[in-house]
Amino acid sequence: MQQRRPDEPHDVSPKQLAAHFCMGALIGTLGALFLVFSHASRIHQLFWANAAPPTAIMVFVAFCALMVANGASLTGLIFSAMEAERVAAQRRRPPHRRT
Repeated sequence: MQQRRPDEPHDVSPKQLAAHFCMGALIGTLGALFLVFSHASRIHQLFWANAAPPTAIMVFVAFCALMVANGASLTGLIFSAMEAERVAAQRRRPPHRRT
């Protein structure tokens, strides 16, 4: 037997936010590493022309990863809240019948 769901919207779970944050961090890290090691980018020329210390490269990669992860988690929060509200509104509204 199915359990009846409540009519109020569900909160966005921290597990969903953590998943979006991790996906964003991975995409940001891969993008930053591509920029650092791609010979076609100006970022590569900036770091390797002056023989920048590895710490500067690590800070650049971490900053890019953090910025993309924050954006992904905020976007996930907004979309999850919109979806929860849409589902709750459908349950509150009676089905529309044609006559």
